[in-house]
Amino acid sequence: MAGLDLSKLSAEELQAELQRREKEQKKAEQQARKELEDDKEAFTKLTSGKFLQIQKELKGLKDYTIKEANLLYNRMYEINGKEPKEQKSLSIKNKEGNIKITVERQDRFEFTDEAIVHINAIKDIFKEKFAARNKGLYNLLDSLLIKNSKMDYDPKLLAKARKQVRELGDENLIKEFDKLDECQRVSGTALYCRLHVKDNKGWQDVSLNFSSL
Repeated sequence: MAGLDLSKLSAEELQAELQRREKEQKKAEQQARKELEDDKEAFTKLTSGKFLQIQKELKGLKDYTIKEANLLYNRMYEINGKEPKEQKSLSIKNKEGNIKITVERQDRFEFTDEAIVHINAIKDIFKEKFAARNKGLYNLLDSLLIKNSKMDYDPKLLAKARKQVRELGDENLIKEFDKLDECQRVSGTALYCRLHVKDNKGWQDVSLNFSSL
């Protein structure tokens, strides 16, 4: 049928052939769509299963690493007849000195309600200094003013900004940044564990972040 000469068909035969071809085309399209949906289902099922499995394994690895590192740390003190000291960070190395596992506890910070007063004062000072002279620079400063993806103010970025502000020498700006810094409070802690291996270039971080793989 693929080499059929349509010019030799009667009107009825031509209509029937065109309908047949249209039907076949629709059937092929439906089959292609079905195969696509089947492949999407298989992909999402397999990939999500692997993600969940690896997440579970990583959680177990983190718990094991933190627990064992702390036990080894405590034993080092006990063997020497001393009481273990509470540390925010501890590292365990192997004999060769080319493997280092670090467990670290970091405080999480948030701002009090009063912080908005000083944040707005800082914005006003930036506006007064830069808006008239360079609106583009002012808008950039305003958009980058220590905001994170949640539109909160990040204490780590704040600390960096304080150092730069002191270099500017503006007493009012320094005063507001100092007051803003005082509005920080500890909201919780987070535990981290890291592996470093040493090669001829020095210590290398073994990262499990997808972005570095």
